[in-house]
Amino acid sequence: MISKVLEVHKEGRFTRFIISYDGKKPKAGQFVALVFPSEKEIPLGVADYREGELEIYVDSSQLASWIESRERVTIEGPFGRPLLLGNTMGITTRELHHDVLYPLREARRSGYDVSLKCLDGCEVNFPKKERDRWDVIIASLPKGRIREVPPKTLIYVRWVKMNCMNGACGVCNVNGYLACVEGPFIEVEKVVDQG
Repeated sequence: MISKVLEVHKEGRFTRFIISYDGKKPKAGQFVALVFPSEKEIPLGVADYREGELEIYVDSSQLASWIESRERVTIEGPFGRPLLLGNTMGITTRELHHDVLYPLREARRSGYDVSLKCLDGCEVNFPKKERDRWDVIIASLPKGRIREVPPKTLIYVRWVKMNCMNGACGVCNVNGYLACVEGPFIEVEKVVDQG
């Protein structure tokens, strides 16, 4: 679907885009793809969705410049497995906080408690709420830090390449799980190499 680039915001090494979107509303945990016709598709996490608009973050300066230079881009999706929301805690770093924003925002909109623990002190608009137990724990961390999260945490698998977005090519296989279909949030014990 052809989408119009509505807003561009530089935020550190990332660029945040607001893009018009007339497709099916993504559910918390799903992602979309930026399409380069006859070339490739690039998966992008959804930071937020408001009626007719997607918010996405791009960390590649080359890709951000390409999007910025266009009035319109092609977006497909949503792809991936939606999260089952409840009282939700996010764990992340300053550089990757945008991966958990949409699930946290959707949980909060649905009346659940939400909290965000940032391991390196990022500034975000989610209070640090304490609970004895969280229904859902989601995380986005560099691959080398994924062992720092509690068991059963759903980790955003962002370190694998995704080509087809429907599980046919198998490029996104992580320990037998296809990130584009069974993720992008997958239980950490399923993606951590054993041993």
